[in-house]
Amino acid sequence: MNRMDNKKPWQNDLVLKIISVIIAVILWLYAISELNPETTRPISDVPIVVVNEDALNDKQLTLVEKPVGTVTVRIRGLVNDIRKVNTANLKAVLDLQHIDWTGTRKVELRIEGLRPREVKLDKIPEVPLTVNRITSRNIPVKVNQKGIGKAADGYSVHSPSVEPENVTIYGAQSLVEQVAEGVVEVKLNGDASTIEQSMPVRLMDSENNVVFSEYLHLRQETVMVRIPIYPIQEIPVKVNITGVPASGFVVDKVEVRPDRLKVDASPGIMEQLESLTTQEVNIQGAAKDVRKTVTVNKVKGLYLSSDQSYQVSVVVHIRETTANKDIVLNQIDLKNIPEGFHAEIISAPVTVQLKGSYTAVNSLNEQSLTASADFAKISPGDGGFRPGQYDLSLDLKAPKEVQIVSKSADRITVRITSVAEETTSSETPKPTKTPEPTKTPEPTETPEPTETP
Repeated sequence: MNRMDNKKPWQNDLVLKIISVIIAVILWLYAISELNPETTRPISDVPIVVVNEDALNDKQLTLVEKPVGTVTVRIRGLVNDIRKVNTANLKAVLDLQHIDWTGTRKVELRIEGLRPREVKLDKIPEVPLTVNRITSRNIPVKVNQKGIGKAADGYSVHSPSVEPENVTIYGAQSLVEQVAEGVVEVKLNGDASTIEQSMPVRLMDSENNVVFSEYLHLRQETVMVRIPIYPIQEIPVKVNITGVPASGFVVDKVEVRPDRLKVDASPGIMEQLESLTTQEVNIQGAAKDVRKTVTVNKVKGLYLSSDQSYQVSVVVHIRETTANKDIVLNQIDLKNIPEGFHAEIISAPVTVQLKGSYTAVNSLNEQSLTASADFAKISPGDGGFRPGQYDLSLDLKAPKEVQIVSKSADRITVRITSVAEETTSSETPKPTKTPEPTKTPEPTETPEPTETP
C-alpha cells in the first residue's frame, strides 16, 4: 500500500499549503521584479544651500568663489517608491562648519527632503570648494582720467585728488593679492565749477581688469573726489627792474613779450593777483638797451595754460637824458679892430645856456664855443672910428649836437683907445685889470618822466 495513503488527511493538506505558499512567494517576487523593479534615477537642478559660513569665517577662513548653485543627485529604489519622491523638497546642504583647511578639495553634500525612506542615494554628491585665509592690505586710489570729458569753454581742468588716498581691502587671500589699485570713474560734461562729491571705488588688477567677488570687500566703499575747475584769465606781466642806468641815462620804456599770460587759479588767489612779476633784470650802469630772457615768478596754486611758457623776453630801453648847462664867456674874439686902436670889452661877461644830450652837454666848456664880435659889422661914420665905446653884436656858435637856448646878452660893449695916445701919454697908463674868469657851472640835467614798466 502506498505510503501516502498511510498518512492522515490533515498531514497531506499541510504539505500542500506549504508548497502553495512557496509558489505564491515565488510568483510574488517574480511579479515584483517584473512590475516594480529596483532602479536608479538622476534628479537635476537640486539647489545647494551653504550653511555655517560664519563658523568658517571665525577661523579666519573664507570661500574664494561661490559654489555652484545646483547639483544632480542620483537616487536608487523601487520604481513605485521613486515615483513618490517629491523633487521640489530636495536640497543639497553644503556645511562649512568642519572645514579647517585651505586649498581646493571636493566636499560631500548632505541631501535633505528625500522621501520615502526606502529610496536611497545611489552616490553621495560632491562639489569642488576653494578655501583661502582671510587677509587684508591697503591699496592706492586714483581717478581714471581717460575719457573724463571736458569742462566748459574758457575753463581749465586740473589733476583730481581723492580723500583718503588709500583704502583697506580684505577677504580671500588670492583675491586680495590680485588687486593693484582702486579706481574712481568721473565724467565731466561742460562743468564750470570745481567738483567735490563722494564716489564709489572699483577694484582693478595690474592689467586694468575689474576684480569683483562677494568674498572681497572694502572697509570704505566710497571716497571724496575733488576736481578743480577754474576760469582762465589773462594777467599782465611786470618786469622786476633793479639798479639804475649810467649817469645821464634813464629808462625810456620796458617791453615784455608776451606781456600777458593766460592763467587760472582758485577765486581766492585770483582776487589778490593783479600782475605777475619776473625775476630781476639788472640795469645798473647801463648806457644802452638791456635785452634778456627771464622767468616769470611762479605763484603757489596758480596754473599756467599749457600753450604758454614761464619764459618771457624783456627789452629795457635806455635813453640818454637831455641836460642844460650854463657857460660864462670870459673870452670873446674881437675881429677887425680898427687899425691904430686897442679894443677892450667892458660889458659884463655873457652867460650862455646850452641844451643837448647829457653826454654832449657834460663835456662842454668855454673852449667848445666860438664867440666873436666883428667891428666890420658896424659903420664908423664919416670921420671913421674914434676912441670911445661901441656896441657890437655877439656871434656865437656851438657844436651841432647841442642847442643854444639863451644868452644873457646879444651885444657886448667894447671900448677902443688910440694906440698913439697911449704911447705919447706922459703918464704911464695903469694896467687894466683883466676880469677873473667866472667858473662855468655844471650842467643841469633836465628830469624827464620815466615810463613805469
